[in-house]
Amino acid sequence: MEPESDRGLIDRRRFYKPPDSGVPARPHAGGNAGIGEASAYSAVTEGDSAFERKPGNIVVVEAATAGVGASTLSALLARELTERGLKCVLVDADLHGGGLDVLLGAENEDGSRFGEISAPLGKIDGKALLRELPTWDGIPLLACDPWKTENPQSWEVRACVKALARVRSAIIVDVGQWHHLPNIPELEQGIRIVAVELTVLGLARAKTSIQTRRAHAERHDTAENREIVIGMVPRGTVREHGVTSLDEAEEYLGCEISAIVKPDAKLCSELLEGLGLRKPNRATAKAIAVLADRVQELIGMRQVHHGTRAP
Repeated sequence: MEPESDRGLIDRRRFYKPPDSGVPARPHAGGNAGIGEASAYSAVTEGDSAFERKPGNIVVVEAATAGVGASTLSALLARELTERGLKCVLVDADLHGGGLDVLLGAENEDGSRFGEISAPLGKIDGKALLRELPTWDGIPLLACDPWKTENPQSWEVRACVKALARVRSAIIVDVGQWHHLPNIPELEQGIRIVAVELTVLGLARAKTSIQTRRAHAERHDTAENREIVIGMVPRGTVREHGVTSLDEAEEYLGCEISAIVKPDAKLCSELLEGLGLRKPNRATAKAIAVLADRVQELIGMRQVHHGTRAP
């Protein structure tokens, strides 16, 4: 009988894929032998070289300022794209904070989190992994709960992202402020959404972050323009006093701000009450629609216009 402390834990070997040796892979005694063609033990390596060239469906959401709303933005974007017919996955790669499942009210959903998944040789079967993930609004969610489990290594994050990108239309990855995520090419080369707080300090931090990432891209010959900047109006302002205007922000950053997201009091209240992420107000929904239009354009899928550029 299993020790009490081990009950309910995900077998960390379940998603391991050995290298292709021409010999059918055999699951260990505790594995799930009924997975079939999508078995986590099958040595599927087809498409690796093509994927390495351009992981075009990975969308990274980051913020230079903590608490600006990048996680909420990630979830709303995934929901919008799903409603348009894309098959999305939400990945919580904010290893410093995590808790995307808690934010969305899905912390009690059964399924695997980072820290319960291992990729010893950097190979994971995407379909098998999908079946083990909890869902939020029908969207598979790979969450990170560092207070419960050990944080994944960078190669484990990379293996999960690559595997999921092969079996889904869009992978929305919340990276927070990029803590503990060194040298993951799939994230560095993905579509970047930068959530910028529209304050003097927020813009200064964002400019440094944007310039650093652009310089890194140029050094690694990945300077393709796949960056979307979203302005975030901070909560708690009185009649938006202290909020930088759109024109001033664009001039300072030297780039276009595609949309502006303003505080949604009802949405924030529901999140704080533990009710999960419900429907946003009309202004927020319009901004998310503009963002989704741009993401679809960069992914190369049919674009559906639901809104116009935020004023």
